[in-house]
Amino acid sequence: MVHKIISKITSNTDTGKEKEDVLAKLLGHIGKWQLIVFTSIFLVKFSSGTVQMAIIFLTPKASFWCSKFDSNSTSTVVNNTCYSGCVEYEYDTSPMETSIVSEWDLVCERQWLASFTQTVLQFGILIGSIMFGFLSDRYGRRSSFLASITLLIIFGFAIPFSPSYTVFTLLRFMMGIATAGTMVVSFVIVMETVGPKYREVLGCVFQIPFIVGHMSVPLFAYYFRTWDSYSLALAVPPVIYLGYFFLLSESPRWLVSVGRVEEATRIVTDAALLNNLPTANIEDTLTKLSKEILNNKTDEPKLNYIDLFRTAGLRKRTVCSCALWLIGGLTFFGVNQYITQTSPDPFVSAAAAGAIQIPSNLFAIWMVRTFNRKTSTAIFFALGGIFIMILGCVPKIFWLTLTLGSLGSACGAIFNTAIYIFTSELFPTVARNMGMGVCSMSMRIGSMIAPFVANVSYSLPWMPTVIFGLAPLVAAAICMLLPETKNRKLPDSVDDVENFV
Repeated sequence: MVHKIISKITSNTDTGKEKEDVLAKLLGHIGKWQLIVFTSIFLVKFSSGTVQMAIIFLTPKASFWCSKFDSNSTSTVVNNTCYSGCVEYEYDTSPMETSIVSEWDLVCERQWLASFTQTVLQFGILIGSIMFGFLSDRYGRRSSFLASITLLIIFGFAIPFSPSYTVFTLLRFMMGIATAGTMVVSFVIVMETVGPKYREVLGCVFQIPFIVGHMSVPLFAYYFRTWDSYSLALAVPPVIYLGYFFLLSESPRWLVSVGRVEEATRIVTDAALLNNLPTANIEDTLTKLSKEILNNKTDEPKLNYIDLFRTAGLRKRTVCSCALWLIGGLTFFGVNQYITQTSPDPFVSAAAAGAIQIPSNLFAIWMVRTFNRKTSTAIFFALGGIFIMILGCVPKIFWLTLTLGSLGSACGAIFNTAIYIFTSELFPTVARNMGMGVCSMSMRIGSMIAPFVANVSYSLPWMPTVIFGLAPLVAAAICMLLPETKNRKLPDSVDDVENFV
């Protein structure tokens, strides 16, 4: 669903401009009403950050040793060594007192399960994005959003009481689905509320609560040192989202698009009054707009995902864009997990990696508006890779590794913001929704792989920096295969892509 909104934002057809201008004229591009909606709805991104980054302190790097054998073994016990006859391990999960590793013995042949639980969470987000995109189109933004926050709260409080690893991972999967609902629908609501002139900037600012959530994770872990109390503490802040049941109204754009003009008129009239705009002829204007939208739905070209690979030009853009998004997801989530595992103070490292992303996000939006999309995106992919490669080579001095890790994380935030804008301009209007959908799925696949790469550091300490360093360098090279899109007319058809020079 997010990608349908992007299509409307970036489309430069006459019809698209007319629709956007009509609603912007009634509501204003930005005013008190838009700011109230934005500042309330974007708070939900806080939990998106805590849910996805909670793994940092659920599976901290742990030392273990065998404390009980199944026979009278005289073997010398060596730390971090697996024994076939061991029936009980003990753990040092410092700085945490317990973790899911120590709770369910996720070491030796079960070590992969520590990474798997994060992969399952990200898979849940992938499924939830598809599911809630459909639900928000079919049943409305408000009802879908309220359902997602309700599920988020329920599963958040259930996770700390998981009796087994299987239940814990299943609940994390459901948590991922609920989190996806809050992410997708909230972004849609914001994009449908704010006028076209401010969507680019507010779309960037909208990510800041996610970063604040990321930064707060080490704070929760510092005061709650067991995995269950830590999980329970993280479940408490989302309770405030229940206020949306009383504050949130339906998106007037969605109401107009499905022919519910009377309801839309009430909301738009109240918004116009709040923004000191005229309220005359609102219902007539919305009625006419609704009829145009419903009529145009029958005229839209019916393409499918196979069409993204039918022609040489579009196939090249699809494959390259998917590769960029996959590497973006792999690097961003993987690096943030890895640098805390290798740090003597994971609390400081996690907080620093999160804090630097706020100026990085703001810098990214300025960068893509000022400089060429392709070159600037490639530069920060390359810089991110170089910082991480250097991280694997320098002496393990805290301030040095903290600086390099934070710079790598900052570059990840920059290029992930940049590719969102860059790749949305590569696809033609008739296939932009599908193109961005495939890209988003690729990023989620990258984030599913990331914890396995980060956790390789337990057995092969050099491997994560090699993978997280080389992958962005490959992405930088891939960027150079794509055309520059800044100040170029957006392609509307597949033919436009093939003729794009």
